[in-house]
Amino acid sequence: MAATHSFNIPAGSASEAFDTYQRQSGISVLATGADTKGIHLAPVSGTMTDQAALQALLRGSPLLVKKFNGKAAVVVSAPSVARKATPPKKTAEANDIETLFVTGHRSVQSNKRTSDVIVDSISYDPFENLGGTSSIASSLVLIPGVAGIVDADEPRYVSVRGIAPDLNQTTVDGITMASVGQSGGGSRQVNLQDMPAEMINRTDVYKSFTAEQDGDALGAVIDMQPMSAFSHQGLYKYFDGYGIYSTYGGAAGHSGQAGYDRHWGEGAKGIISDTFGKDKEFGFVLSSRYQVRARNSTKDWQSLQYFDPKGHDVSAPVEGGSVGPSAFHTGNFQNELTTVGGSGRLEWQPIGTGLHASVMGWSYVRWENSTMDDAQYYRKSNTGIGQDTNGLDEIQINSLYLKRRQDQWRRQHNGILGDLDWTRGRSNFRIRAGETTETYDNDEPYIQARTYPKNIWASYTGNPTSGLYEATAGSNAFSSTAQYAASSITHLQQHAWEGIPTARADYTYNVGPHARGFGLVTGFEWRQLTIWDDSNQQNYDTGGDMTSYLLNTGYVAWHNHISSPVLNVPFNFPWSSLKQNAANQALTAYDQRIWDYRYRENVTDGYLSLHYNLANTHFIAGVRVDNVDYTAWTPVTNFNSTAVTGTTRNRGGYINPLPSFDVVHHFPYSVIVHASYSQSIGRPTPGNIAAAETMSCTGAGSDPSASGGTQCSITKGNPNLKPRRAQNFDVSVEKYFNHNNGMVSAAFFSKWIKNDIYNLTTYQMYQGDLALVSQPMNASGSNIKGVEFNVMNRNMSLWGQVFDASANATWMQGNMTYSNGTTMLHTNHLIYQPDYLVNGALTWHIPAIRGALRATATYSGKYLTGLGNQPWQNNGFGSLFSLNLGFWHQVYDHITLKYEIMNLADQQPVWRTGSSLQYISEKDNYGRSFYFHVIIN
Repeated sequence: MAATHSFNIPAGSASEAFDTYQRQSGISVLATGADTKGIHLAPVSGTMTDQAALQALLRGSPLLVKKFNGKAAVVVSAPSVARKATPPKKTAEANDIETLFVTGHRSVQSNKRTSDVIVDSISYDPFENLGGTSSIASSLVLIPGVAGIVDADEPRYVSVRGIAPDLNQTTVDGITMASVGQSGGGSRQVNLQDMPAEMINRTDVYKSFTAEQDGDALGAVIDMQPMSAFSHQGLYKYFDGYGIYSTYGGAAGHSGQAGYDRHWGEGAKGIISDTFGKDKEFGFVLSSRYQVRARNSTKDWQSLQYFDPKGHDVSAPVEGGSVGPSAFHTGNFQNELTTVGGSGRLEWQPIGTGLHASVMGWSYVRWENSTMDDAQYYRKSNTGIGQDTNGLDEIQINSLYLKRRQDQWRRQHNGILGDLDWTRGRSNFRIRAGETTETYDNDEPYIQARTYPKNIWASYTGNPTSGLYEATAGSNAFSSTAQYAASSITHLQQHAWEGIPTARADYTYNVGPHARGFGLVTGFEWRQLTIWDDSNQQNYDTGGDMTSYLLNTGYVAWHNHISSPVLNVPFNFPWSSLKQNAANQALTAYDQRIWDYRYRENVTDGYLSLHYNLANTHFIAGVRVDNVDYTAWTPVTNFNSTAVTGTTRNRGGYINPLPSFDVVHHFPYSVIVHASYSQSIGRPTPGNIAAAETMSCTGAGSDPSASGGTQCSITKGNPNLKPRRAQNFDVSVEKYFNHNNGMVSAAFFSKWIKNDIYNLTTYQMYQGDLALVSQPMNASGSNIKGVEFNVMNRNMSLWGQVFDASANATWMQGNMTYSNGTTMLHTNHLIYQPDYLVNGALTWHIPAIRGALRATATYSGKYLTGLGNQPWQNNGFGSLFSLNLGFWHQVYDHITLKYEIMNLADQQPVWRTGSSLQYISEKDNYGRSFYFHVIIN
C-alpha cells in the first residue's frame, strides 16, 4: 500500500517526529493531543515503506497505527497501556475542535511543502471561516495574490495574480465546474458563492503549472478537495444554527412592497461523517445548508458632463476645463437571498488492497428576490452651470424618471463525480468521471415613468474625485405636479443552462517527495461544454398615465437630501391589459430570438511529464497537448429590430502544445526554491463567440433631449476571437520553521500574454442617438509581473497565550496594447488587476473558555473592469478594505456559541471611471452584518 522512501527521523517528541515523517513520506498523520502528550519517539533511519517507517517510529511507545491507506494514517493510544504519569481524564473525541482542525491546517502546510509546483492552500475550518455562508470565495481572499470580485457585500469570483476570473480553471477533485456566468451570458468565471464549503476539506490554488495541471488557466488552477470520511477517526458531526442581523434596512418598509424584511435572517448547516463495515472499509459524508437573509442596499450613480474653460458642454475632457453632473441617480434595492442545498459522498477503501473508490453528488440552489426603485434627474443640454442664492452650483433639470425593476433570480449548481484510485508499489492509477451543471433563471418586469418639469433647477454639492454629487434640498423637482407618463414597459424572462461532462485518467510511476531516479506522470482528459441561452422580452406600448401609481412616503435615501416618490407597481402588474402596437409586436418578436444562442466545445488533452529526483533536487519536464473544436449557433441579426428566421453556425478550433519545465531544490534549514517555466492558454468565453448583436434602449433611451450619458447600448459577439496564449515564469523561495507550523515565502511571477481579450467599449451614432457599443477584441499583446510575500505561523506562544497569524502582500504591474478601431492605445493595467493586495488574519486561542478570537482583514487596490474607446472612458472598481471579527467559546461539552461581525470597518463598494479611475461613478451601501451561532459538535 505504501511507497518506499529513505527516512532519517531524529528522536524527539511525537509532534516533532510526526512532522518530520510527514515531510519525508507525504503521508498525513492524524493523532489527538491527548494521546501524544508527553510521548517521545525513537529515531528511524533507512530505506523502507512508509507504513514500515511509521511502525518503526512508534515501536516501544504507547501508540499504534489504527488506520493506514497510503495517503493518511490514524495513530491512537494502545488501550492496554496505562499512563501512570498522566492523571485520569476524559478521552478526547475525534471531533474535538482543536484536534480536528489543527490537523487540517497541518495538511495545508504539508501539501505546500511537498508540492512540485507553487501552490497555496486553505483548509475549511467552520470556526475560522467567518460568515454564515463561509463560502469558498470568502476564504480564498486570504491567500497571496487573490482578489475577491464582489457581489454586493460578499466575494463572488476571484482573480489570481491580476488575471480575470474567466481565466482560472476551477475544479472539484479535478472535475471542471460549470458556469453560465453572471446572468446567463456564457462566461467561464465560476461563482464560488454557490459551492458548499462544508463538503470541501481543502482548496488548492496552483499558481505555476506543469503538464499535469490543466492547461487552460492563465491565473490559477483552483482545485477543491472534497472531505473524506477516512480523514478523521470515528464519527464526526457538526451542526450550526444561526441568526443574522443586517444593519442597513434601506427602503424596505417604505416602498409599498410586502414580503421584504428590513434586517433579519436565519440559517442552519450541518455535516456528519463516519466509517462502517467489518473493517471500517466504507465511509460516508453528508452535508446540508439553509440560509435566508435580508440584503437591502442603496446605490448612487452619477453621470458626468465635461465643460471647456468657458463653461460650454464638450464631449471629452479638455485642458483647463471642468467637470460637473449631467444626471443624479439613486436606486433603493430590497433583496431577500435564500440558499438551500446538500451534498453526499460514499467511499470504499478495502484494507490491504491499495484501492480507494468514491462517488459524490451535490445540489445547491440560490434565490434572490429583488425590487429596485430608481429616481433620476437628467440635466438639460447646453445650459451651463449656474449658482443659486446660497452660492451653490446648480443645473437646469430636463427630465425626471421613476423606475421600478423587480427580479426573481434563481441559480442552481449540480454535480456528480466518481473516483477510482489504485496504488501498488511505486505506481498509481486513477480514473475520474463526472458532470457538473448550472442553470440560471430570472423573471424581470420593468416599468419606467417620465415627466418634463418646467424651469426646475437643482442645486448640488460634491466632488467626483472623492465622493458623489448630491442634489440638495431647496430644489425638490419631484414635488412638481407634472404628470408622469410611461416611457418604457418590458417583461424579461431569462433561462440559461450549461453542462460539462468530464472523463480523465492519470498514471504516475515513482513520483513523490522522496522518490529517487526517473519517474513519470501521464494522462488523458476529455470534456464537453454545452451552453444554451434562451431569453425572451415582451415590449409594451408606452405613453399611459402613471401618476396614480406614485407613492410619497417621505423616505430620504442614503446620500440624498430630499425624498422622491416611488413608482409603486406590484410584481403582479396586470400585464394582460397592456397593449402592443405593430412596432412593439415586431420588437417583441425580435427580442424572443436575438438573445438565444447555443455553444458546444470539445476539449481533448493528453500529457506526459517526466520527473528526475536527486537527493535534494527535483526536475520536471513535460508537454500537454490541448486540442479544442467548437461550434456556435448564433441568431441572425437584422438591426432594424425585426425578427429574422434562422441561425448562423460558426465552427472553429485550435491545437496547442503547452511545454513546461520545473525545478525544485531543497536547501538546508528547511529552505525550498521553485523555478518554473510553462505555457498555458485562456479560452474565449462562449458568450464572446456566440452572442448575437443586440441593442437595449431602456432607461432614458426614448428621451433624446436628455443629457445623461448613453441612451442605447449595443453588444456584439466576436466569432473570430483567438485564445490567449501565455508564457509563465515563476520563482519562489520558502522557509519553514516552528516544527512546520510556520512558513515565510517570497514569489516572483511574470506572464507574457499573446492575443489577450478585452471588452472594447465605443460610442457610436445609431439612428440619431449616441449608443454605447461593447464588443470583445484581441489585444496585440499584454504582460503582467508581480511579487508576493507571505508569512504565517500557527501555535505561537506569547505571554502565556497561543496565537495563529498570517499576513501577505502582493504588488503587480501590467501592460496592455490594444486598438479602439482606429488608434493603438496603451494601459498600465490588465482587467481585474489591482496594483496592491494586502491580507491578514490573527487568531487568539483562549483555553480558559475553550474558544478563540479571530480577525481577518483584506485590502484590494482599485482595478479596471472595462476599457473605453478613449482612456477617459475607462471603468473600474475602487479600492476596498474589509475587516471581519469572530469570537467563539464552548459553554458545555459539544456546545459552542459563536459571534461574528462582518465588515466591521463599514467600508462599502465604490465604482470609478476616468483615465486613472479618478472619478467616482457609483457608491453602494450594504451596511454591516452580525451573526450569532449555536454550534453542536
